[in-house]
Amino acid sequence: MNSNQLAFTIPISREMINIADKLSQQQRNEQKTRKVYLNTLALLAVEFFCQCMEIETEFSKSYGLDSVVLSLMNTASIFIKDKGLLECRPVLPKEEFSDIPPEILSERIGYMVVEIDEIDRQARILGFVESVTNEKLPLTKLSSLQDFLVYLQKLQKVENDAKSTAKIPVNPINESIVKLSKWFEGLLDSGWQSELAIARDIPNVLAVTKDISPVNVTDKEEVGGARIIHLMYLSEPVLLILRQTRLSPDEIEIILRLYPASESIFLLDGIKMTLLDEKDNPIRQLEKQAKGSNWLQLRFKGNVGDEFSLKISFREDSVITKFII
Repeated sequence: MNSNQLAFTIPISREMINIADKLSQQQRNEQKTRKVYLNTLALLAVEFFCQCMEIETEFSKSYGLDSVVLSLMNTASIFIKDKGLLECRPVLPKEEFSDIPPEILSERIGYMVVEIDEIDRQARILGFVESVTNEKLPLTKLSSLQDFLVYLQKLQKVENDAKSTAKIPVNPINESIVKLSKWFEGLLDSGWQSELAIARDIPNVLAVTKDISPVNVTDKEEVGGARIIHLMYLSEPVLLILRQTRLSPDEIEIILRLYPASESIFLLDGIKMTLLDEKDNPIRQLEKQAKGSNWLQLRFKGNVGDEFSLKISFREDSVITKFII
């Protein structure tokens, strides 16, 4: 970041501290409590900045103040109206990098970095970047807040152009391929965690995931993983669980389940899971859509080396994840 670049500084009010305290005290360990506290202050600082710049936000679609999401993810994202999620990352004075958790490396319109000075009770918005490629963001790479305002105007123009030509924006395909064979070696891909680690704070999920079992006998080698999925215009995230069982040295059975990752026990009607072949063509017999559903499931078998994709969609919005067995 250019040393001549002006930061936006606001005082950290007692109200902001109270909100951060309330959310952080709902966490189960000291490390998580500290992260949620700083994340919340960063988000509230960015919200204040948006108000000053007359940028409209929608907390109903934001993840940064949702206690359930905060228990699952290291995130502080705020939804900019008609644009998408803006991630707010806190740093402490004298830090040179901002940590970017793997679960938020995508599906964000940008990343705003906020320095939290607890001694002077100040929050300084240092700058932003449009995208990140790894989990360490050097503060020297930040663009100015003026650049952010210009960038936001460009996003508005792109959206208006899309509407005028009847084109509907869809989340980009995640081009990184999840290598499922590595899971049997204990190597989960970036963004995936163990089922227990990510689902233990969602009681309704834990109650039903116990019945996910392979079709064949259960003495086969089995491994699973889970991750949170965000659709840009869906107010609640969903939880994807993938369980795979080795039926033979070459044959693998795959079970995919989708759950609400919130306090709701039902998926929003209309959410759909569709399996795509190696050419991204939908396999209609492997497609499920929520209608009063607690969860959705796809179950199939494949061979080592097979490629497939999973499309999770809601109306015109979708996220596609590529896999190789």
